Amino acid sequence: GLIVVGSYVELTTLQLNKALEISLCKPIEINVLKLYAFFKVEDNVKQLNSFKKLILNSIRQNLSKDYIPVLYTSRETVSPRDKNDLIQFQLFLSAFISEIVSAIKHEIGYLISKGGITTNTIISQGLEADSVYLEGQILPGISLVTFNLSEQKGKLPIVTFPGNIGNDLSLVKAIEILENKNF
Repeated sequence: GLIVVGSYVELTTLQLNKALEISLCKPIEINVLKLYAFFKVEDNVKQLNSFKKLILNSIRQNLSKDYIPVLYTSRETVSPRDKNDLIQFQLFLSAFISEIVSAIKHEIGYLISKGGITTNTIISQGLEADSVYLEGQILPGISLVTFNLSEQKGKLPIVTFPGNIGNDLSLVKAIEILENKNF
């Protein structure tokens, strides 16, 4: 599986920290200040592709060793003076994450996506989903949907996990359910 954490709310940070205490979960941080610097450069395609390739390689290395990669945004926030600049960067960050998920979608058995904007962008842009099938709730307020990858590849289970939902152990519990293990 792959866990993506984009939300910045305090509860999400607590949940992320608890998940990273699981020895199977391996952190892969997207440094938002570094990404913001790339965002501000006009001809940034080469830097972004290089950064994306580093992240994808790290995810694939962890998957090959049967670890669960946890891709998360660094906990510091970007604070530009221009509010529109912040909104544009947040959309850019979500699109960047969705491109990573798109590249790895056939290599994972499930996806847990934490954060509303992040999850929506992954499903709509990264997976280019016209629709997903709601399977139900994996935990109260936390939905499990499936996305048809293709006839041959089957369905990708996706846990859509809003930032302010659950308690500090909810992310761990979702991982336990999907992995069918107790941590």
